[in-house]
Amino acid sequence: MFDLYSVMFFVHMLGLIGWAGITTGAYYLIVLTGLDSEKVLVGYRKLVILEIVSLIAMGLSGMAMWHMLGRPTWAYPSFALVPVLAFGEYYHYRLTFKDITTFRRRMRYLSWFYTIVGLFLIFDMTFKPEI
Repeated sequence: MFDLYSVMFFVHMLGLIGWAGITTGAYYLIVLTGLDSEKVLVGYRKLVILEIVSLIAMGLSGMAMWHMLGRPTWAYPSFALVPVLAFGEYYHYRLTFKDITTFRRRMRYLSWFYTIVGLFLIFDMTFKPEI
């Protein structure tokens, strides 16, 4: 009923939602409601771990689909972003150990960075520009 590519695509999309959606929503909830308790960051840290797992799932499923599609060149920019995203997630995780004021201030910039990277990845996946 489902071929392996469809399963990998499903995992890839779930990974995208887990990477881009979960902590984004939590971050804006913290900012818009003005939560200022350090305890909030303990729960947020758990979401960052889930985000990292989602990013790994997205990367592995993306590599599997890339191989199944015959290794198209349009996927290379996504692979080039792997070290950048790995560092970004490490930084994101470390921010959860700071005080809430520092977290909010630094996350503002990281949020913009992730928005730009996410839009680029969606553009690459949708329009598939050949290199």
